[in-house]
Amino acid sequence: MSIAMQKPITVPDTEHQQVQALERVLHRGVPAFVTSAGERIELPNTVLEVLRKVVGFMSDGQGITLVPDNQVVTTQRAADTLGMSRPFFVKLLEIGVMAHHRVGNQRRVYLRDVLEFAKKRDEERLASLDRLSRDAFEAGLYERNVFPKGGSDE
Repeated sequence: MSIAMQKPITVPDTEHQQVQALERVLHRGVPAFVTSAGERIELPNTVLEVLRKVVGFMSDGQGITLVPDNQVVTTQRAADTLGMSRPFFVKLLEIGVMAHHRVGNQRRVYLRDVLEFAKKRDEERLASLDRLSRDAFEAGLYERNVFPKGGSDE
């Protein structure tokens, strides 16, 4: 199924309290499923982690869309996911920032590659901000800052 055809799963108002209760239970140790035959199956840690995240988002009223990591997306969808224009994203592909393939004359990328690119980009941004802050501190720029009258650092 294509990503464009998948609709987010949202919690109806009638189930919101149940989802919040489930979220609390999921943080109290390792839950288990009990089959109708009485067989007890503990959730593997990986499944528990995913379930906690999904239920946490749903408890906050957010919709969830599950997508396999080998999902192929268009350049427009990838650009939208990354918060950039499609032409800029295509230029990134052309200079080899990310692997892509063609379907006819259109480029396609794997969603996992787009998400990995976003993760690396965010890590690089945070590292740059840390470096700038450290440099500013070492240069004594913070001591020169003055708060406006009535202002505070909180």
